[in-house]
Amino acid sequence: MSKIFAFILLIGPLIFLHELGHLLAAKLVDVKVSRFSIGFGPPLLRRQIGETEYCLAPIPLGGYVTLLGQNPHDEVPENERDRSLSSKPLWARYLVLAAGPFANLLIPLLLYFFFFLTHAVQPPPVIGTVLDGSAAALAGLEPGDRIVEIDGEDVRSWKEMQTMISSSPDVELRIEIEKHGKRVERFVTPRRTFVKNPLGVPEPRGLLGVYAHFYAPQIGISDPDSPAYGGGLRTGDVITSIDGEPVRTIEELQALVAAPPDSLIRLTYLRPHATKFQFGSLLWFESNHAQLLPRPDARAKPSGGSPRDSGESPIGLLPANTFIRAVDPDSPAARAGLLPGDRVLEVSGQVVTRWESVANILDRAQEEPVLMLVQSVGEAPRELTVDQQVLQRRDIYKTEFSFLYLGAEPYGISQAPDLEPIRGRFTYAARASWDESVYMLDMMWTALRQMVTLQRGVEELSSVVGIFAFAGTAAEQGPTEFLLLMALISLNLALVNMLPIPILDGGHLLFFTIEAIRRKPLGQRAREIASAIGLVIILLLMLIALRNDVMRFWMD
Repeated sequence: MSKIFAFILLIGPLIFLHELGHLLAAKLVDVKVSRFSIGFGPPLLRRQIGETEYCLAPIPLGGYVTLLGQNPHDEVPENERDRSLSSKPLWARYLVLAAGPFANLLIPLLLYFFFFLTHAVQPPPVIGTVLDGSAAALAGLEPGDRIVEIDGEDVRSWKEMQTMISSSPDVELRIEIEKHGKRVERFVTPRRTFVKNPLGVPEPRGLLGVYAHFYAPQIGISDPDSPAYGGGLRTGDVITSIDGEPVRTIEELQALVAAPPDSLIRLTYLRPHATKFQFGSLLWFESNHAQLLPRPDARAKPSGGSPRDSGESPIGLLPANTFIRAVDPDSPAARAGLLPGDRVLEVSGQVVTRWESVANILDRAQEEPVLMLVQSVGEAPRELTVDQQVLQRRDIYKTEFSFLYLGAEPYGISQAPDLEPIRGRFTYAARASWDESVYMLDMMWTALRQMVTLQRGVEELSSVVGIFAFAGTAAEQGPTEFLLLMALISLNLALVNMLPIPILDGGHLLFFTIEAIRRKPLGQRAREIASAIGLVIILLLMLIALRNDVMRFWMD
């Protein structure tokens, strides 16, 4: 019963507002409306108000508005001819028929507006991590820098910054940042990369090479002869202070140990431990102290002479997130010979110092073999060939999607930035709601075009059975997920109803357009044939969608 209620609550308002759009537009241009019905079948409730009968029918799969003279060949009483739809000018007929889909476009705009208005606390545009050799690194951007303007346009959140950057591949941008309380100017050219959208279509994107999260000062050690290893430190330890100076990020740690003094270095660190219980596991940290005496030759040791030494401090400390914490049994990583504790030095010939670089290279390679240079503690670097595996997964709506699987998990404790209220939350919500609606419509139109051109199969179509299941699942997730699903379904209804298929609103608009071109309406026989073809198309698509939903929800 809860799922039935959720289904009615999901589509009921959408049907009502769609038909209400037709009704109000008809009243506005003085077209007679004899019936306004929500649902199909014999009316359960009806009430006559003026010239219009308002009905509630038992089949909640749609609704309709009966307009006088909707078919130009219908017989219309002479005294009401001026109020028939067929007698109205073309713009008025367009208005009445397009008002329903237009109402369905307004609903998501309002729902997204209130969503973004109530979620106007976002990560700030503060750089947390910068990849070595990235466009940001070459432009001199550093962790802690706050981006305040891009080409003179105010930047209020991390998402806004990402949108501006991704839309400008290979375009030089003037960026204004706040650094140590001062405003400075930088010029950066985002590198062009191709990212697959949710439909799997590669699209050009600008890539800056920055991330919002900060990495904790968690270390990795690959040299057993280093002062750090000899002092008892191990891969996975988190440094909290050096000589009484607190350490918060991996960049702060690297700066403090880049040129160590000749005397003892006192460190405080935390060592993670996992305790397993019957109901799960508990991760806790043990506090320890260490005193390290740099070797006489440590200061002279090159820091970038080879992949093995890349980024290593004179006392043997490295960022932990290029070290492998765990490898899944029988995974592509395990079959390639990757071991827990290994440090990834190079991927496809590119030196890496952050796992994000590893992930980007693997993502571009897809299923192609990738050559890795890795190193175990105290051993010489070795080469491995890794073949990622494509696996399938289903989300909460039982929609299948594929993902690349490596089966190796790196170290790396990261912290997201503190959220901040967005300045100008109303303008932010208005802009974000428009952008989200346009983006979703573009995705739907692309998917439809791919189906028509046979680039995409029809197995993704969903019927009312699927919507019933989606409604129940979304209701279980909470009101936010439910309203977002309502916005998505409303956009679908708007797009589908505007398709030039007879019996849909778009089909009627097509008839009006043909009439305007021919200067007379289509013949009755032509309209009947076109409507029959449209009905067959709709029924065929409904049967395919119904089969998909049965296979998806009941044949698992």
